[in-house]
This record gives sequence, structure tokens and C-alpha cells, in this order.
Amino acid sequence: MFKTSLYIICLFTAVFLWACNNGSDKTNTDSLPDENSVLIAQLQQKVQLNPDSLGTRYQLMNALAQGGKYKEALLQNDTLMTEDTANAALWYRRGDILLQSGDSINGIHALERAVEVAPAFAEPQLQLASIYANRPDASAITIADRVIALSQETRTVSQARFIKGLYYSNINETDKALAQFDECLKNDYTFLDAYIEKGLLLYDKQKFAEALAVFERSIQVSNTFAEGYYNAGRCEEALGNKEEAKLYYEKAHGLDKSLK
Repeated sequence: MFKTSLYIICLFTAVFLWACNNGSDKTNTDSLPDENSVLIAQLQQKVQLNPDSLGTRYQLMNALAQGGKYKEALLQNDTLMTEDTANAALWYRRGDILLQSGDSINGIHALERAVEVAPAFAEPQLQLASIYANRPDASAITIADRVIALSQETRTVSQARFIKGLYYSNINETDKALAQFDECLKNDYTFLDAYIEKGLLLYDKQKFAEALAVFERSIQVSNTFAEGYYNAGRCEEALGNKEEAKLYYEKAHGLDKSLK
């Protein structure tokens, strides 16, 4: 029962994470999108008909987690791990679900277990490093450096650099943080979050013209990046250019109505 390759599990993980990043973030089960409720019902029926189908059960776990039904999702994870306790991708998903549910202690333990099982598995390490960077805990640097040393993927290295920048920003070592954000953007000029963090650091140091240049660069990379327009407007306002600021604010609000 439940036999499959790590590659297949990772493939499902990638698809699920993409769906989460592009879907609803609602966690109230009463307000689940109809299509998600339908999907869950369909997958539950498929699991009942074919309980040994790892792929279907994995999809059900992801759909439940996306809908905020974390306990039910973890039950599916328990079943999947019954005969596959050394599957790093399952430990990674378990950690992610636990963190979403608010259980940071067990979530971190699950991510650490994923790394123990597969030391070259970058995703759980990046998630751990991100958690430590926000605390802040110097373990973020250790983990990020390990990922940089092991990975040959440009985006993965950029993510590790970004996390190092966040850590240094959180301990007020601005120059080191800016250097890491610069390295991140050198590796991947489309990394929009790095533009924002770099620009905000410059803004906080009242280097408004430099910050404006960073935010304008983010807009050049993505002309639908509302946060870039918004922060460019803040810089123009700080520089006394109210008409230019107004144009940026209007553009930002037109792209994202949540920016009040």
C-alpha cells in the first residue's frame, strides 16, 4: 500500500504549492469556494473506492489543507506515512500543514525530519530558514548557506539569499541585508520581494531617491506589481512630489483595491 517514488510526491507538492499561491487564502470551512468543496467531495469518494491510491489521497490532503481543514488533512498525511515514514516530501507537507494550523513547534520538528531524511531537499530547509530569520535566530544563516552550497537552482539560491537579507534586516545590520538583497537580484532580477525589502530599508534610512529607483525597477520588471507602485508613491510623497505620488497611488489602487 501507498508505494510511490519521491519524485511523484515532490511533483504533487509543487503543483499544490502553486495552487495555494494562486488560490484563496480563506481558512473558514464555512466559506470554502464551491469548487474546492466539490473537489474535496470528489476526492473523498475516489479514496473510498480506491483507498490504496496514494496520488488521490495526496490530492485530498492538499485540498483539505487549502480549505483550512487541517486536522482532516493531517489524518490523510498519517495514512500516507503509515508505510512510508522515511518519505521526506510527506514530512515536508506535514510540517507545512502544521505551521498553517498554528502549531509551530511540531511544524518545525516535521520540517527538520524532512531534512534528516533528505539533506539535499531544499524546500523544507528554506522554510526553516525563513522561520528562523523572522525570530530572528542565527540558524537562518547556517541553513541558508547550506542551501546555497548544495543547490544549483538559480531560484533556490536567490531564495536563500533573500532569507539571509531578512535575517540581517531583522537584527538591524542594514549593510549586510542590502548586500544579500543585491546578490538575490543579481541571481534573479525578477525576485520582486527582494526589491520591496531593499527599497524599504533605503526608505527607512530616508534615502528616498535611492528607494524610489528600486521600486521603479520592480515596476519595470512587472508593470502589474501594485506594491511596487504603492511604495514608489510613498517615496515621491517623501520627496515632496505630490502629483507624482498621486499617480503611483492611483495605479496601485487600480491594481489592488485592498490598498486603501
